[in-house]
Amino acid sequence: MTAAAAQTFTVIGLTLDVDCTELLIAAVLPGPVADQIELLSTSEADFTRWAEEFDAPDPDTAAALAYERCRRWDNEN
Repeated sequence: MTAAAAQTFTVIGLTLDVDCTELLIAAVLPGPVADQIELLSTSEADFTRWAEEFDAPDPDTAAALAYERCRRWDNEN
């Protein structure tokens, strides 16, 4: 069996403002469209809207990479 080729996915969700390690994913879209997504101004009391692109073989892997990115962000800041 051969490995699936990586493609670009855009993950859209909300991060918890308290520590930014919690990510609630709303969608995983095929393609590099993060720069085309206009995140509306934040109106939630405890969350920030979030979108980022990831290269992965499938949407589930892109979502897992997004979760890992948020966990690393908290350790970096």
